[in-house]
Amino acid sequence: MLHRPKSDGREPVARALGQTFATVQHLTDLVIAWGSRKLKQMGDQPEPAMPKKGVLPLVKRSLRVTARFVGNLGDAYYEWYEKLKARRRS
Repeated sequence: MLHRPKSDGREPVARALGQTFATVQHLTDLVIAWGSRKLKQMGDQPEPAMPKKGVLPLVKRSLRVTARFVGNLGDAYYEWYEKLKARRRS
């Protein structure tokens, strides 16, 4: 974190809290992006050649499909979020 000198006229406590909140938000974004990539990878794993019958294989398949959906959702969110931030900066 870069700290500006106190002479810039801003309150040091408010500045420190603002930087802390920004750091927490950044770390949260990193964790969510990492998690969505992992879910997408888990959902993209190939299914067994011979699907078995019963409840457990159905649950596994449902979880795989859900993981892929959530992973794709997270990827789409962060791709669009980055485009919006870039548009705002220009």
